[in-house]
Amino acid sequence: MILQTDKGNLFVQKSGQGLPLLLLHGNGEDSTIFQEIITYFEQTRTVYAMDTRGHGHSDLRVEQLTFAQIARDILLLMELEQIDTIDLIGFSDGGNIGLYVAAHYPEQVKSLITLGANYQEDGLIEETYQEMLRQKEEIEQMSDPIERQKKRCIHLLMLDELNLSEKDLKDIQAPVLVMAGEYDVIKQSHTEALAANIPGAELLFVPGGGHDFFVSQPRQLIEAATVFYKK
Repeated sequence: MILQTDKGNLFVQKSGQGLPLLLLHGNGEDSTIFQEIITYFEQTRTVYAMDTRGHGHSDLRVEQLTFAQIARDILLLMELEQIDTIDLIGFSDGGNIGLYVAAHYPEQVKSLITLGANYQEDGLIEETYQEMLRQKEEIEQMSDPIERQKKRCIHLLMLDELNLSEKDLKDIQAPVLVMAGEYDVIKQSHTEALAANIPGAELLFVPGGGHDFFVSQPRQLIEAATVFYKK
């Protein structure tokens, strides 16, 4: 489906029937990363998988990409689909966005599962953080101004625009499951701090899993989510 906004069109995969579930992909990706998860949950849920603004088939149409803007896009989707509250699953930047929405619009979020999320940029292991800085420099040297601006917006969302405080986390009212891979690019101590700052949050590290563990090990997420939703 196409979500029409005052700042361009956004692409959203919609399938299944039942209680609504929204999947949010990571930085520089699109909704197709969740295909295995969609295939499972669409059997019992109405699953929405959004290409967030500037990603996949969705327009950018803003000079600066922010969590606040993406949150407004999500709220618009919910309004048009007549959804009062929704379960969110967010990977990496999608998890960060989920945290933002849950903190700032608590009445709209029924539950949240984060996968490899970080609420501050220093949550990244040093090697990954340095790679992000190198990518930032490469983007600034791109010759195509349109492509440079798009890449800049997407990349800055992961670094400069990431600014969730501990107070934001403590304001989250929805049940939260914090998941990460054993070998994630997010520091284990940061993931533990993330869960500790969210009231009542559960924490689960996936043995042997990397940052995108749910791609190679979809059953780990499916089984954990199924148990979480039954509580």
